[in-house]
Amino acid sequence: MKSEAASFGKTLKSKALSKTSILLYATILLFIIFAVSTSGFFTPRNFFTILRSMCIITVLGLGISFVITAGEIDLSIGTLPALCGAILAVLLKNGTNVFLAILAALLVAVVVGMINGVIISQANLPSIIITLATYMICQGFAYIVTNQAPVVVSNEAFLNAFGSNINGFPVIVLWMAGLAVVCYFLMHRTRYGKNLAFTGDNRIAALFAGINVNITLVTSFIICAIFSFFAGMLGVAQTSNASPTMITSDMMTAIAATLIGGTSLSGGEGNIPGTLIGAFFLMMIANGILILGIDQWVLYLINGVIILFTLTVRHYSKNGS
Repeated sequence: MKSEAASFGKTLKSKALSKTSILLYATILLFIIFAVSTSGFFTPRNFFTILRSMCIITVLGLGISFVITAGEIDLSIGTLPALCGAILAVLLKNGTNVFLAILAALLVAVVVGMINGVIISQANLPSIIITLATYMICQGFAYIVTNQAPVVVSNEAFLNAFGSNINGFPVIVLWMAGLAVVCYFLMHRTRYGKNLAFTGDNRIAALFAGINVNITLVTSFIICAIFSFFAGMLGVAQTSNASPTMITSDMMTAIAATLIGGTSLSGGEGNIPGTLIGAFFLMMIANGILILGIDQWVLYLINGVIILFTLTVRHYSKNGS
């Protein structure tokens, strides 16, 4: 079974590299097209704008990658960042120490992730139903914590650490890069990452291979929740306020970035570099459309077509059709 798991890991690695290369080439090609056809696109300032706009999407995508690789889904990433951001903002506004405020919001995220994971793994209930419930619960608590109004954050230490610029370069991008490195190591360089992929690909085989499937599943939801916390924290730092609906609209874009980046919706295959490129790809399109003056609704159409095309191609290539 160990040799089978090792072979499975090598196969996943080669597939991930192939999918990442294709997406990277497509991103470079589209970048060149926008740069040539659009004035104001190919500038350092606009490049930083794209990087800044992709940070929250990427962080959410990094977290959901673990759950999707395990063969599940987590819809609570749509509102858990708002809840964590609200708790953090209210505590900071009330004069709580920055470290303690961050720790309190992080603990809430861990508890939500643990609840999701335990119920799904122990009760064997569909993750889409359970996490839809926690999505609504987190949304409700976010409204309660904020009293249905934005909470302004003015703590300089917090804003400097997570939302400032260094010679014009956004600090939030550095946080995104650091979190991506951690995720890459965890997903692609540890036994846990291999166990996660094996679990998502074939849960029964994973059990026979000696993998603790329940622990693996619960851990994936906790990791996802932790990254939802990071998204909420960085969102608060970026805008200097927290609202009960912040980041909610980014959920589907984050999942889209993860899927077009090479993470398999059916489980068993995660791709952290692909998630990064996928987020940049989608935000680059959004940026280019904005500069061209095209209506915002066109972006939804384009993103939907991209997802349909990507998943359809992968389905037929996987089945040899």
